[in-house]
Amino acid sequence: MGEELFGLGNAAPIILMVILFYVLLYRPQKKQQERQQEMVSKLRRGTKVVTRGGIFGKVDLVKDNTVMLEVADGVVIEVAKPMIATAFMTEEELKGQNTVEPDSASEGKDKE
Repeated sequence: MGEELFGLGNAAPIILMVILFYVLLYRPQKKQQERQQEMVSKLRRGTKVVTRGGIFGKVDLVKDNTVMLEVADGVVIEVAKPMIATAFMTEEELKGQNTVEPDSASEGKDKE
């Protein structure tokens, strides 16, 4: 009687291993893939990026499955979108994410 876990018998260790596999491996990897896809979908011209191979560049053109990166003056290479490891947001891109700009709130007070 003491050997049965919740009445599952011999299947209990296998079920526990599957749950452990899901929680420790599958779920975090899935979230990381979603963050990667979101980052790649937000790429715009001028965004600085690093590829998985360690190449630094600036996005010149975004295509369906690839990105054209300017790695030096006049040197443009084509890279597959999944190979973009990190994107560095410029100040203009960060300002574009704000829904309310601080300058617009202060302009209304100055006019009164």
